[in-house]
Amino acid sequence: MFGRSRSWVGGQGKTKNIHSLDHLKYMYHVLTKNTTVTDHNRNLLVETIRSITEILIWGDQNDSSVFDFFLEKNMFAFFLNILRQKSGRYVCVQLLQTLNILFENISHETSLYYLLSNNHVNSIIVHKFDFSDEEIMAYYISFLKTLSLKLNNHTCALLLQ
Repeated sequence: MFGRSRSWVGGQGKTKNIHSLDHLKYMYHVLTKNTTVTDHNRNLLVETIRSITEILIWGDQNDSSVFDFFLEKNMFAFFLNILRQKSGRYVCVQLLQTLNILFENISHETSLYYLLSNNHVNSIIVHKFDFSDEEIMAYYISFLKTLSLKLNNHTCALLLQ
């Protein structure tokens, strides 16, 4: 009854520090096992994306190896892959929230440069969102506003590649 505690995803084991490189590696594993959004994994993917965002912001401020891992595994591409699927508004809203939170809170220039490189942001900007959904439109506009506040001579050049 009072044996090992369950992790937040429901597996057996000790509770892990959710703000760590190890937890990001676990979240990456979850993403790689769930590359296609289904009714069965939709909630798991939304929670995984939310957790990754939290870890990245913590890592930007406390442990550069976290963001290095994100770069090394090209995890932004997973976000784009999920966005391109007909995954429904729930996942789309979470991804837009994630992008907004990331760009608003990332403080290191190198982290920001990565997020703006590789045309990932350009792909998001031109993505065909369902703007008939007011919540999606509001998060998209918020993302664009947050992004515009991060632009300068150097960051703008990354977007115009």
